Amino acid sequence: MSDSKVWTKKIVQQHAKVAADVELYTIPFYTTVMTSIKDVNSEAYKIIQGILIEEMMHLQLASNLCVALDTTPQFNSPNFHCDIPYLKPGVVLNADMEPLNENSLRVMLAIETPESVLAGNGDSTPNGNDTPQYPYSSIGEMYNALFTGIEKVGPEQFSWNTDDQHQFWVDQGYPQIISTPEEARQAVDAIEAQGEGGHTEQNINDPNQASNSDNFLITPEEYQMNNTAPDGSFHIPIELKKYCHYGRLLHIKNTGIPETYTGTDNPTYKANKELRVKLAMMLGTLNMLWLGDTFMPPGARWGMALQLMRDVGSLARECWENGVVPDWS
Repeated sequence: MSDSKVWTKKIVQQHAKVAADVELYTIPFYTTVMTSIKDVNSEAYKIIQGILIEEMMHLQLASNLCVALDTTPQFNSPNFHCDIPYLKPGVVLNADMEPLNENSLRVMLAIETPESVLAGNGDSTPNGNDTPQYPYSSIGEMYNALFTGIEKVGPEQFSWNTDDQHQFWVDQGYPQIISTPEEARQAVDAIEAQGEGGHTEQNINDPNQASNSDNFLITPEEYQMNNTAPDGSFHIPIELKKYCHYGRLLHIKNTGIPETYTGTDNPTYKANKELRVKLAMMLGTLNMLWLGDTFMPPGARWGMALQLMRDVGSLARECWENGVVPDWS
């Protein structure tokens, strides 16, 4: 439990930077799992691909939140053998790089577990306290604590600067540029609604009746992501987007895991070396975006980051196809 007695601006900023780290850390893990699926046209592949796209959006929103709170994200190569600060062990990290199987699916479900499930299991951390209450049992708890911190420190203590924030999708039902506490709350609500689900009056069940009265499985329509770039450079439909990540992953669990590649560890394999180089280049590109890069227009810099993301996905698949486990660090 935290030994901090009061919220400070620095602790709030650290929470925001960890939030950006969390969004980044899911991307290599989910990419590894997705690229292990042999049939790229399978429903499971498309479901995880859609989740990855939304995680990229979440990365953008969390990074913009950092800037609004007078700090910047600092992206480094994820270390999947260490825990993330402010989160209980195993909430996101300590995930082995594996193909899609029962264990990797269990870990993904744990990452996306709704607050209502945690509370029902008695595995939750009190929120709304006057003091920081880390480590938290979930990403959602950490975000809730961050907003408690903003209120305790005082929203007026932050500049809500938008100069180095970015918006790389269009026509969303929530703000991407964050200039007020209210917009920050809406952006985080979008992250939580897409991952864990949001409150809805609709009684729509999981496709396989896994939880036939759990409204959290639904992503409210205003938070369902439109995956279109401003210039139309990409548009990949998001599979089952009316269900949150947790619900979509339950769907995979209930319909069965498709055929996957398997592999052995070989960090020195040529594609793995290239994978780590491309990842480092991608992270450097993202860091420059939110540091206020003046050497390249933001759209061009983001285009470079997207190409590098495609490259690391191709290299991860090349590893699997040759019987090698992708190695990110």
